[in-house]
Amino acid sequence: MGAPVRLQTHVWNPLGDRRALLLHGLTSDGVCWWRLASQLADEGWMVLAPDLRGHGRSPAAVAYDLPTLAADVELLGDGWELIVGHSLGGAIAAQLLARSPDIAAAVLLDPVLVLPAVTRSALHADLRQEAGAVTAARVRAEHPTWDERDVQRKVQAAALCTPDVIDAVLDHNDPWDLTALVAAWNARVHLLAADPQQGGLLDPALAARLADGRRVTAETVACGHSIQREAPATVSQAVARVAPLRATAGPDEESSGGRW
Repeated sequence: MGAPVRLQTHVWNPLGDRRALLLHGLTSDGVCWWRLASQLADEGWMVLAPDLRGHGRSPAAVAYDLPTLAADVELLGDGWELIVGHSLGGAIAAQLLARSPDIAAAVLLDPVLVLPAVTRSALHADLRQEAGAVTAARVRAEHPTWDERDVQRKVQAAALCTPDVIDAVLDHNDPWDLTALVAAWNARVHLLAADPQQGGLLDPALAARLADGRRVTAETVACGHSIQREAPATVSQAVARVAPLRATAGPDEESSGGRW
């Protein structure tokens, strides 16, 4: 495990009275959450989305094992009412959920909880081609349903992530299996698995096995890996499921905001 680094962060509604943390995936950055972050900010949340080490404007480093990546994020604070993590960010969130029992709720978007060897090799090659060099034309061709703002932000983020970061993340986390962490989660967690035929990395069958129907729930989304870009309404619904808006209760009424 390496020494932590100070992460560049993006903040929406800094005076919000609820605290949400959004964690991006490989070759992205914190700005990829512009849509969800704006929505949460409008609902009264303070939203923080860091650039992970080696991404965006955060410093590169030597170590990229998941405990080290989680330690970087832990320096940003604790007591989060909501964490949303995508892909690698979902794997980091899985670490945080096991290490921080005060996290209230989480939505994990196609998180990489297990990475089999047969998937690792192809993913490594694809991400290496993407890092530092992806074009808007390629992104549009591969993801025709993406909003143009997502296309442009992906191009900018990928340009700031070099191939050596891809190598380190995958090489420093072999074997990659986080399923044992689920037993230590205290938060309400909803897993969103993308369609495996469209590039999903969380096996829907695994998600179903991890779900207990109460503390951990799961569903499969008919879209590709980047659920926040392809199915934003589904992400919003998942957030509302685990972290509903606070109700205004009368003097003799109990607020429903904290119920499952």
